[in-house]
Amino acid sequence: MVTPREFTEAAIKDASADDPLPYRDYLASGEPYRSLMRHNPWMKVPQAGESLEWGAGRYYDTTVARKHPDWADKDLPQATKDITRLRRDLHLWGYCLIEDGLSAEQCAWLQDRVADQAAAERALGLAHLSAAQQHVWALVNKGDRFVGCMEFDPAAVQSGPLIERLLDEAMGPGWNHFSFLANISYPGCHPQGLHQDQSFIAPFFTAEAPVLMNTIYILQDVDEVNGGTLLIPGSHRPNGAAGEMFGRLPPPINLEARAGTVLLMDGRVLHGGAVNRSDRLRYIITNSVVKPWIRQQESFLLTVSPEVLAQASDTFLWRAGFQATSTRNMVEGYGYTGSGKVGDQNGDIANVRRAMDAGGYRHMGPLSMERLADVNTSDLGAGRIQAAHETYRSERYSARLRAITG
Repeated sequence: MVTPREFTEAAIKDASADDPLPYRDYLASGEPYRSLMRHNPWMKVPQAGESLEWGAGRYYDTTVARKHPDWADKDLPQATKDITRLRRDLHLWGYCLIEDGLSAEQCAWLQDRVADQAAAERALGLAHLSAAQQHVWALVNKGDRFVGCMEFDPAAVQSGPLIERLLDEAMGPGWNHFSFLANISYPGCHPQGLHQDQSFIAPFFTAEAPVLMNTIYILQDVDEVNGGTLLIPGSHRPNGAAGEMFGRLPPPINLEARAGTVLLMDGRVLHGGAVNRSDRLRYIITNSVVKPWIRQQESFLLTVSPEVLAQASDTFLWRAGFQATSTRNMVEGYGYTGSGKVGDQNGDIANVRRAMDAGGYRHMGPLSMERLADVNTSDLGAGRIQAAHETYRSERYSARLRAITG
């Protein structure tokens, strides 16, 4: 077979050399970080091993809002249980603080469990460490109450129903979990660079509403000393001009909050892990949720252990991405008729994971009309699951098959 020259790499390269490429400049714009650094050079991130500068106006050299000359007179979010104020703060400033979002007992259990897990991972050489933090991933498998946190079950997070309502209002119902991890800042750690958690879609920007929301459990009192999260209030709204997303921005603050507070934060807010200048570890837990068409940071389809999967509720499976539709997460076509709703067996691909965990799941390979006698559909994993769970495989389905085949 001779391939036409126009389809060769050399010919394509030659033909593209002088052609206008309408999306190139936009996709290579480097936004939002190019304009951020251009107009705010104080945001430059220190390199690993570089000494931190204090008193030089660097982004990590800051304090809590009530002590900050740029922010002390602003009506920034305060911890409250009032949903009207929380809703207003989230929309205006990009974050809100839920007072006593965790009970004292819930907060203590979460911190004790995370601290013990993190210490064990360090002792075994399994810890995930960066210059800024230790991360404990896959919390869903590391304590029974973590599943309750992901479900926003009041037994695990007493403010769960309020959190769910605010998340639904910000992103619309039907969101999925993106990640669920502990962030542990150790004494003397480097700061993270200021970033947007939904910048994985950059340079695209959703001006109308976020596609990611963070629920952050504050497990101990945080301030400017032990590394309360850095954030720039109101930075979920761009202020740039002439094609740039951002212009000059005000300095960040350190989050100040009591243990048991729950921070809800818009995924467009510029924030980062702060320097822990205390002599103790600082613990928070971050649960990020996203629109369901976004690829998850943690692949819960593979991460969730068989033991957790065996006990999982329909709500948990839905939120962890185990519901397939015609646009996402199908397995060998199973899920095409799924509605994406809680408990829909037409798209519950947990059935596939369980079959694979049990062993013997056989994928459908090449088939031929000449060898139909060699195929037993009950031997095929997808065949068994489709027959058991897809409700459209009824007499109407059989009639359609007969009509097609004559």
